[in-house]
Amino acid sequence: MTISQETIAEFLQLGGQYALPIAALLRAIYAGFRGNLPEGFFQIAGVSVFAGIVSVVDPSQPFDWRVALLELAGNAVFMAGLLSFILLYLLRQPNRGLYFDGFVGGALGLVAWAIWTQILLNEWPWWTAPLVIAAGAAAFIVLRFSLRQIVKLVRIATYFIVLGVILVIGAGGILLFQTFFAQPS
Repeated sequence: MTISQETIAEFLQLGGQYALPIAALLRAIYAGFRGNLPEGFFQIAGVSVFAGIVSVVDPSQPFDWRVALLELAGNAVFMAGLLSFILLYLLRQPNRGLYFDGFVGGALGLVAWAIWTQILLNEWPWWTAPLVIAAGAAAFIVLRFSLRQIVKLVRIATYFIVLGVILVIGAGGILLFQTFFAQPS
């Protein structure tokens, strides 16, 4: 039984580009809430570089250093900017209401979808834009509520860290195993 390399790469990216950045954002919010905002920015910077590295993994494409470096830099800068904006908005902007937070989250979701698909050239169908907008609005509302229960926020961040590490290590291990021990056909 062989798992396709594309499926493994998707799991790797799910852990490295979604689960771990969510965990880093939650931990950065916690650090900022405690008054240690630089620690939060270091966490965001580290996970942004890691997300950029994970974005380069694509076994279906031949490896080109120039393309890989551009993709790494683009994804890392995008992730760092997105997470930093969310962190600063939630910590420095007073609560103006759920509708305002929902609007800002939806607008950020639309901008993130446009950058993700048009600039970074990730292939998402057009109908995912309304889903990303709704998810952004809901995420901002949930994050605003979670600021009231900051200890639970850290517990949730721990779950995302564990999930992300399991996905990254598991998928990366399977990918390496299949690459090194593949029998020539």
